[in-house]
Amino acid sequence: MELNPLLKSFLFIIGNRVAIEVGIELINSENEDITDEDITENIKERIEGSGIDFEPEDSEVLKLNTVRKTLYKLYSEKLAQFRRIRDKSTGWFIYYWWHEFDFLEEILLKKKEIIQRKLRARLNFEEKNYFFICRSCKSINIKYKFDEAFDLNFRCPDCGGPLEAQDNQNIIQFLKEKIVINERTNLINEIK
Repeated sequence: MELNPLLKSFLFIIGNRVAIEVGIELINSENEDITDEDITENIKERIEGSGIDFEPEDSEVLKLNTVRKTLYKLYSEKLAQFRRIRDKSTGWFIYYWWHEFDFLEEILLKKKEIIQRKLRARLNFEEKNYFFICRSCKSINIKYKFDEAFDLNFRCPDCGGPLEAQDNQNIIQFLKEKIVINERTNLINEIK
């Protein structure tokens, strides 16, 4: 089965090519129980002879641990779920996994809201503060708000040089543009 391009991109962001392969296995096993071990073996069989190697520093093509880490990443992003059952003979837990890809739209919309909130908070911070920087020392990336610069007598705490006012209009403009782009992006149409 082929993955939706948006889902494929999101999986790649979460866990590179391994997450895409795990996603394919979760979709292929939709009506049956599948363990992390089964997923690992299925991927190995599918990529055999293709030249793909997920573990270049190892003799194994794909380790069970790599798949487990990827499944936990998908779980933390709410794209996968599991149930665990204790094996009576060994006492170990067996994890059965399934995908929650049907919730991709809600997950992405929530992430979009979080990004928008963070962009607006940063814009508010930049607009409400007056910043100072030291141009003569190596700590050029350190910005001091007015009250911090005032407490330092407008002297850099590292080199003693003067703290100069920084024009942050470029940053403000950049943030405003990102907010507009984020508002206009319609993920729902891209999903369907």
